Amino acid sequence: MRNQSVIKIVLSAVFISLVFVATYIGVPWPFASGGYMHLGTLVLLIISITFGKEYGALAGGIGMGLFDLFSPYAMWAPGTFLVRMLMGYVVGMVAYDNKKEEQGTSLVRNIVAIVAGAVIMIPGYYFYEALFLTDFKAAFASIPGNLIQFTLGAFSLVVVPIISRIKQNYEL
Repeated sequence: MRNQSVIKIVLSAVFISLVFVATYIGVPWPFASGGYMHLGTLVLLIISITFGKEYGALAGGIGMGLFDLFSPYAMWAPGTFLVRMLMGYVVGMVAYDNKKEEQGTSLVRNIVAIVAGAVIMIPGYYFYEALFLTDFKAAFASIPGNLIQFTLGAFSLVVVPIISRIKQNYEL
């Protein structure tokens, strides 16, 4: 017999850690006031699509928020926490198929989920930067880096089917 609460706590911690570490794998983006290119978005999208909105929200908000707190980008932490938590939640929600009661099995839903994530992240970071860190004109410099983040994130469409099979085998 499995204790589902323990499994959920452990998976949440693992996913938060994976996003945190993946966000460290990157290089600074020189054309933005706080832009940073990393693999965290890719990992967040994989988790959100494959495991759902709750795991996606926690992994994105806490994992990337903690990264910002422990990096030179600490001033981004509040915005990152909110934007990535909302992004992870919405991506996971869109990727869920109500009719089949399956998470992340529809390629079309997964593509729409990634687009929905971009629609949340790009304006979210733009407005956070414009309102709290720079101004509306300077914040435009971050948009290309955020678009590149989602170009990298699109590779999640290749990884999700593999992770879904593993998930089925272990009944996660």
